[in-house]
Amino acid sequence: MTTPTSTRQTALGLFGVLVVLATSADTLPAVAPGTRPAAPVLTSVPADPTSSVTNTATWTHPRPGTRFRCSTDDRGWFPCTSPLTWALDPTRAGRHRLSVLAVGPSGRESTAVTYSFSYRDALRASGLRFTVTGGVGDLTPGVWRQVPVRVTNPGPVAVRVTALELHLPADSTPPGCKAATNLEVRQPRLAGPDALVVPARSTVTLPAPGVATAAIRLRDLATVNQDACKSKSFALTWSGTARQ
Repeated sequence: MTTPTSTRQTALGLFGVLVVLATSADTLPAVAPGTRPAAPVLTSVPADPTSSVTNTATWTHPRPGTRFRCSTDDRGWFPCTSPLTWALDPTRAGRHRLSVLAVGPSGRESTAVTYSFSYRDALRASGLRFTVTGGVGDLTPGVWRQVPVRVTNPGPVAVRVTALELHLPADSTPPGCKAATNLEVRQPRLAGPDALVVPARSTVTLPAPGVATAAIRLRDLATVNQDACKSKSFALTWSGTARQ
């Protein structure tokens, strides 16, 4: 009767130290019933702090085929595999946490390995950023013209625009038509603080439900020669505020 043998691959280290590179599965020690399995080893984790809402972690385990359970931010445990990608709650106060444990063949669980990290809202730190673009032409004396507007949010979280304001330069290009004399502006109107929500990495076009866009008209001035305003242009600029 012969005794089964296992294979082993080895390599010689730089200083003559024998380093085990890999062993066949049959050399792994058996896990006795009721024995707690080894804990996973985290191999990559989110940065601390991270400015990403979506994060990924990976881990390894010495026994192939091991099942795992995870918990994020101390919520309930769920089956998981490596790599694990999840979205954290950016409104959560304090540090965020990832916990991973191994589940042995008998259902016995290992101790949990835990990694905690903080979330730094880059937009909140630097001010919420959004851009506003829009223009209108062919103004007629006395007639209001709406200014179609596109509000763009380049950030990873939604923003709620709380105020918008349209500004005109003092004079036209080329000069000759004074804005204060010849033009009138009606500012955008927001029905409430949540009227204009721009999702992450998205654009909203105005007018929209609950939001009236800006409007401009060339004043109808009977005593002013407005021929100087023909074929002139104005560089519209926008300002506004937003919150998460």
